[in-house]
Amino acid sequence: MKHFKNIHVGKSTVAVTGLSSKPKVPAPKKVKFNIADITVENKVVSWGIDNLYPQKFYKKFLKNGAAVGGVGALKSTHYGTGMSLVLDQANEAGDFEKTKQSLRKYPQIYKFFKDNRLQKFWYEKITDQTLFHISFTEHCLSVDQNTIVRTKRLKAAHCRFTEQNKDGIIEFVVLNTDWVNYDEKYNTGFYFADPDMTVEELKTWVKEKKIYNFVTASVYPLVDETYYPNPDWHAVDRSGWMDVANSVPELKQALFENQLHFKYIVYVSDYYFESFYKEEWDDFDAEKRQKMREDLSRAIDDHLSGNKGSGRSIVSPIFEENGKFVKGIEVAAVDNKLKDGSYLPDASAANTEILFAMGVDPVIVGAGTPGSVQGRSGSDKREAYTILSANLTPRRHITLDDFELWKEWNGWPEELEGVFPSVNLTTLDKNPNGQVEVIN
Repeated sequence: MKHFKNIHVGKSTVAVTGLSSKPKVPAPKKVKFNIADITVENKVVSWGIDNLYPQKFYKKFLKNGAAVGGVGALKSTHYGTGMSLVLDQANEAGDFEKTKQSLRKYPQIYKFFKDNRLQKFWYEKITDQTLFHISFTEHCLSVDQNTIVRTKRLKAAHCRFTEQNKDGIIEFVVLNTDWVNYDEKYNTGFYFADPDMTVEELKTWVKEKKIYNFVTASVYPLVDETYYPNPDWHAVDRSGWMDVANSVPELKQALFENQLHFKYIVYVSDYYFESFYKEEWDDFDAEKRQKMREDLSRAIDDHLSGNKGSGRSIVSPIFEENGKFVKGIEVAAVDNKLKDGSYLPDASAANTEILFAMGVDPVIVGAGTPGSVQGRSGSDKREAYTILSANLTPRRHITLDDFELWKEWNGWPEELEGVFPSVNLTTLDKNPNGQVEVIN
């Protein structure tokens, strides 16, 4: 802090940003990793310019309440009441309908679900798919390679594809739990199953390669991408809306910690000191005069600041000079140019854009009609939730890629289907619980 006589000037920071040309995508980097006790060197394809897109996006995502709430709504609606088994059977009228089955009816499947804690697995998988539109699953085989016995979710943010071979096939997935502080010795490699192969072809492939574990990926449809999807709802990050929403709380916090602490400006005229001390004032040196000014400033500040200073007044002498009155001490209130609601409409608009990009009606997470101060009814919430649940049907099919693989590989009953029943909210007069389970 600088001092000019008795004026105290604080520091301020000005940030200037400029537009630069788009950086070039780096070439794939060769890394070493181990697969079945064999060291392999291959090129890993960067996820993002610096290979840290998932890490950087997730860090930004966690600062945004609307994004966190919207993703939470997507995940819970996608998961519904949890993965269940159903049979498509004919009823008495001859119409086919899906009937829910007990896992205990199928001991082999029940043991697989229990050993692998699949309900937790599904929610973790859905989390990756919701955030990044891709999830990775490791499948572990029995000694004879005829049965998938264990399965595990690999965090999508930790996984990277290797470059396609000459036939356009991705052969490996490399996992590293800390790409930020990259250390090659922590690389773990997995064989990646070609998604175009049938289960019979996969069985032949694992025997030829002598593979006892491999990885698959459940990916939402790619449009122009080759390796990693560009999630459509990440448009709010690419367009800058998420930065707008995140910057408002930071700005508000800075204002509360700095500018908004100042409520008054106190003006003290030298006529006050000259009149109060009369001829003595001329005899004081500069150092003593400055100390007397600071002592008075401190006394006034102690008198007016804090809760005890509320409602207090201050008496100041008035002097006459050349026919004009001069105030010895004047206290002026600081006009707060940034009122309480400043920038909140901008943050609200940004948060609404984020939820719209996700396909989540703001009413589901407690927001009112965009652009309106009024809330919305319970019927609006029910309909919004029903629409969201229906829209997630194709995503549930992609999530169940793993179940279809296990079913065919392990020889589970072909007529069994995996589903994520959704919760259909209703009124209490139709159901005492206010909800009905629906199998899509």
